[in-house]
Amino acid sequence: MAAHNPFSEREREYLEWLGRGLSDKEIARALGISDQTARTHRARLLQKAGASNVCALLFLSVQQGWLELPQQQACDA
Repeated sequence: MAAHNPFSEREREYLEWLGRGLSDKEIARALGISDQTARTHRARLLQKAGASNVCALLFLSVQQGWLELPQQQACDA
């Protein structure tokens, strides 16, 4: 059973794109938001998850059931 997801709907959208390997700039274009807003979403996700970097955020998000990554996705630490 997945743990309570602490992220807002928009943060979850950002997280899904991040899990696909997109950069902040690419995510901003995909979501129709500014680059700064994308960076803000990343910072809030890291803070809420207690993660020190994106790789840790993705790992924790999968572990907690907040995100499902395609099998072929890997994290470049």
